Amino acid sequence: MRYIFFIALYVLALNASDSKDLVIEKLLKEVESLKKSVEELKQNQIIFKKKQVETDLYVDEVYDFAEKIETLTLEDKLKLGMAFKTSLDNFSKEYGDSHKVKNENIWSNKLMLNLKADISPDMKLYSRFTMYKYWGSGIPHLYTKYDNMQGRVPSDSSLYVERAYLDWIFNKNGYIPMALTIGRQPSADGPSNQLKDNTARKATYSALLYDGAADGMVLTFDISKALSYKGTFLRFGYAKGFGYSEYSNDVTNAFIGASNTLLKDTDVYGIFLDTTLPNVKKSLIQLSYSKIDNIIANQLDTNTEENTNIGDIDMYGAMIEISNFKDSKLDMFLHYGYISTHPNSNVYLDYGGLLSSSDDISAKSAYAIWIGSRYGFGDESKYKIGLEYNHGSKNWVSLTQGSFDIYNKLATRGDAYEAYFMYVINRYSNIRLGYININYDYTKSGWFVGEGEVINDMTPNKVKQMQSIYLKMSVNY
Repeated sequence: MRYIFFIALYVLALNASDSKDLVIEKLLKEVESLKKSVEELKQNQIIFKKKQVETDLYVDEVYDFAEKIETLTLEDKLKLGMAFKTSLDNFSKEYGDSHKVKNENIWSNKLMLNLKADISPDMKLYSRFTMYKYWGSGIPHLYTKYDNMQGRVPSDSSLYVERAYLDWIFNKNGYIPMALTIGRQPSADGPSNQLKDNTARKATYSALLYDGAADGMVLTFDISKALSYKGTFLRFGYAKGFGYSEYSNDVTNAFIGASNTLLKDTDVYGIFLDTTLPNVKKSLIQLSYSKIDNIIANQLDTNTEENTNIGDIDMYGAMIEISNFKDSKLDMFLHYGYISTHPNSNVYLDYGGLLSSSDDISAKSAYAIWIGSRYGFGDESKYKIGLEYNHGSKNWVSLTQGSFDIYNKLATRGDAYEAYFMYVINRYSNIRLGYININYDYTKSGWFVGEGEVINDMTPNKVKQMQSIYLKMSVNY
């Protein structure tokens, strides 16, 4: 309507002398001009909307880019990783007097959160937070009060600091490079457990001798150049097996290893030599000696008048590992352990002294072996089968109370057999189906206190044989 109004005004303003045709021609030109103006306005509106969309996309890209920069900056400082295990175990136990007990359909979850910080090219910080629990159970396990078993035995849904240590490499380009590892050590899930977990080596020391959390320090010397033999390291370690805490009603903090207490701290000293087999790829040899001083009979006993230090143990170890022997996809290992005790005259209640009865506190010795193999077959070794065997003599004991497996197989005083089949889903995950058979010859497997007794057909309330069928799924990323 407004166009018609303007056209009418224009007609009235025309010179009366103009001809009719001239008026019409001018009117048509004006109409065309107006149409062009309207089209230009429409095009400009479209262009504006397009520019607005492009501007919004650009702003989003800027925010995304800024977020990526922040993420990369964080990842430059911290690297995150995780591992997750779900297990189904079915147990059956036979006691010395032949009665049997079954415990089936036992499910558990274990979550491990790994955190690594590259502080500098010569300094790195590692940590691992662990939750390990049975399905449907939220009761804290009594054994989590033992320091070396925190995060290592099924408990509630709490996160425990299983590892937290600093690696500092110095004299890197010198004749003998060195490294100091201090903090909560990588002392759990050691060789050769990585084979049935299908992971890289996860700890330093033989799992036959050590398995559990530990606070301490290790000084490593790379003596490869000095010996002209590649892959040779000498380590000296110190750890606190147990630090006694004395609590007072008047003081809220604890005094560790106070001088006026009846108990002394348990200290562990060790020396380890790592090297390789000549002309054998992916091999490892480890020789070790450890001294465990002032073993405490019962760390959970707060009555110091009853609890006591019961003596010392010397522990010797040797292990050999070979991965992918001569490109055959066959992995093999052999571990050997030997202990000798130095008991004092102390006994704990009626349980006895260090690997001794109350009536005969004498020095003891013992040994254990652990041997196994794993073979991979199929495309890219998607399928693996493994066999393991371990044997411990009457008085065998070591520092494996924090073992991930809930039966502490490698502490057996007797014979243990394990066979498993593994399907590798991808490089990060696998499923393992296995069977374990443990035959106990003596009581007190894994105990430092008291003398082991022969388990015969007349021994009540002592497990003679244990069998387990398990299914485990693991993810490591």
